[in-house]
Amino acid sequence: MSELLIQAFTYGSNQTRAEIVLRPVIPEEIRGKVVELTAWAKETIISMGLDLKHTDVWTCEICGEPARENKYDMVAWTHIAQPQVNLYIHHVCEAGNSPCSLILDRQSEHMTVLTGTRPNIAKHGKPDDVQFPLSASCLNCQEDRLAKAQLSRCGRCKLVRYVCILIREAKEYN
Repeated sequence: MSELLIQAFTYGSNQTRAEIVLRPVIPEEIRGKVVELTAWAKETIISMGLDLKHTDVWTCEICGEPARENKYDMVAWTHIAQPQVNLYIHHVCEAGNSPCSLILDRQSEHMTVLTGTRPNIAKHGKPDDVQFPLSASCLNCQEDRLAKAQLSRCGRCKLVRYVCILIREAKEYN
């Protein structure tokens, strides 16, 4: 197959959920090569993470507070005729060693047992003194005050929210 089927399931509080289906074209040189294709899939998904964070006003899946960070789980079937990846995006108030994050870590451990995969595609490496912007703030300026505002959406992907003209121009030409 020339496309990778990516199904992204993103979760917030009160069973809020969005499903996003993406079909990026697989580079010809890695088609049929499971290890290379899996690595490419992970890299592709990580590069989309920022865009997926800014799609809506998300709250922490565990406590319901405003979400600032995301945790990811990925299950890949890159060895089959139609390669597929399921990406589970968990919106969380704070990653690292917070109580909500630790609950999601336990959920990830259960998922690895069920699917035979490794936990989390990327480990949290944020310094303690850094605070990420709220989900749904403008993708470009990322100001918290804009998280609940009526922002424009990208005309191409219909997902990303923005207020800054710079992000609209960048998205239109990518």
